[in-house]
Amino acid sequence: MIESVKGNVLVVEDDAQLRNDILVPGLKAFGFNAVGVGSAAELYRSIVVERFRLIVLDIALPDEDGFKIIGQLRALSDMGIVVLSGLDSTAHRVRGLIEGADVYLTKPIDVEVLAASLHSLSRRVSNAASYELAATGWHLEAGGWRLVAPNGAIVALSLPERLLLNRLATSSPEPTARGVLIDEIAGVIPGFDPARLEMLIHRLRQKVTKKAGEELPLIAVRGVGYTLALN
Repeated sequence: MIESVKGNVLVVEDDAQLRNDILVPGLKAFGFNAVGVGSAAELYRSIVVERFRLIVLDIALPDEDGFKIIGQLRALSDMGIVVLSGLDSTAHRVRGLIEGADVYLTKPIDVEVLAASLHSLSRRVSNAASYELAATGWHLEAGGWRLVAPNGAIVALSLPERLLLNRLATSSPEPTARGVLIDEIAGVIPGFDPARLEMLIHRLRQKVTKKAGEELPLIAVRGVGYTLALN
């Protein structure tokens, strides 16, 4: 008997045959408690009545842009997001990851590969604890996708922002060299322009101040790189 994975998987796919005949039964065979829906509207209704830990999301839905959905889900929850899409260009992959997807897979997909991705992601979601950024009073939670200010305000992070803050968190209190930060981001986002790092940091500071009402304690160390200031 296959042991059921704790928590449900929501499969959002408008191709009824693919959804009902392949993906949902296939994932159940690998131990997932999978539920299928065919539109963004059904997705939103589903997550209101039940807390899903994982979601398999088709980008090309009939009623809403899938990339927009990723951003909304990431801002609202810490669920693991797997994109399943017919769009296989580098630009589409990068956009999906930047919006907040954890995994980007392309069709046609082997259900075993999808199941393996979900099992791996499930472990990461389960172990995603909140941790403090140095001794600043700021925290990262939901696997580093959400920044929590000392006043409790929550700021959803994009993929580059997540990579940046997670790298700084592991380096504190020592400054992290600019080149190290660039390598960290470029290793996940192909073609990341090194010249964009300062703009990324500038926009992150502005975003945090606007949404949290507090300044992010991220400072530049002249000639070295960046660090998180201690209280």
